[in-house]
Amino acid sequence: MKAVIFVGWVNKGSIPVVGETVKNQYLIAELQEYCKVIVLDFYQKHKHPWIYLQAIWTFFTHPNASIILSTSAKNVYAMLKLFKTLGVKRNILHWVVGGAFGNLVREGQFDSNVFNYVKYNLVQCHDMITQLKEVGITNVKFVSNFKNIKYYPPLESRLKDRRESATMKFVFLSRIHPAKGCNYIFDAAKILNEKGYENQYIIDFYGKPDETYKESFMEKVKSFNNVSYHGVLNLKENSGYDILATYHAMLFPTFHPSEGFAGVFIDAFIAGLPVLASNWAYNSECIKDGELGIIYPSHDTEALVQVMEDCINKKNNLHQMAINARAEASKYEAKNVINKDFLKDIGLLW
Repeated sequence: MKAVIFVGWVNKGSIPVVGETVKNQYLIAELQEYCKVIVLDFYQKHKHPWIYLQAIWTFFTHPNASIILSTSAKNVYAMLKLFKTLGVKRNILHWVVGGAFGNLVREGQFDSNVFNYVKYNLVQCHDMITQLKEVGITNVKFVSNFKNIKYYPPLESRLKDRRESATMKFVFLSRIHPAKGCNYIFDAAKILNEKGYENQYIIDFYGKPDETYKESFMEKVKSFNNVSYHGVLNLKENSGYDILATYHAMLFPTFHPSEGFAGVFIDAFIAGLPVLASNWAYNSECIKDGELGIIYPSHDTEALVQVMEDCINKKNNLHQMAINARAEASKYEAKNVINKDFLKDIGLLW
């Protein structure tokens, strides 16, 4: 079994708390079906600084192992510069996290030749391939985001419950951070309540709050009667998807600078949820407007209010979008993405 050294934020053995840990936990689980994976977990590295010594030891004691770098472009850049300086000759793969990579190269923060040192830069959006080639990164390969889908909530009964509900239920599922658009949701809720809709909808937040935003966020939640925070939703359990499927639509007004293919989109598809997303980064490639959800202008509170108001007044066909979303989910099943042919193609299997 071929050895692979995996470098990134993992939060091994615990519930994933940010997008990178979610992605990496799923990726490692799939790789372990085919390879011996040695994990170098740099999540909260300040709590276990010996990870650096472990990394050095691992690289020297596994000289023939492939290396997967699945962390921020800034961290990958530093490692690749070191590898290039030392003349490290291995099968090195950069499994790109987020969507800021190309912009940082364009802005001159990174030298594209450093990223050309790896065998492949693996990206999750086709638009990113075009962008990276424009800035001189030539070894780019597409690999879809994915999840090991073990369970689908029963859609027919959930759709019946949604139709019969007198309350429109919106859900936010992501890291609780201003750049994820949380304040836009609060601003929209304020306007909707002032319009007299307070008793016709609810908004539930799930996710880990950023420490710098936690106090402000909780104060905002407490100022509304129809907005609640429910902690982290464990989607490793079937019950997590059962809960998610009780909602009518997912809110995703992000403007995060490193947004890529958000993993929560797949969660929404599994639960049969339309996604109401800002036209930011690669959202419009992932969420087909009018089919899988609704795309509206970024940084536009009024546009978000209008979309939510139309949902409350049943002007959007959320029912058909939910059916479309569920049908979309199978495209992102792990076995359809991470399989032997793909792993051979990127040099992880013979």
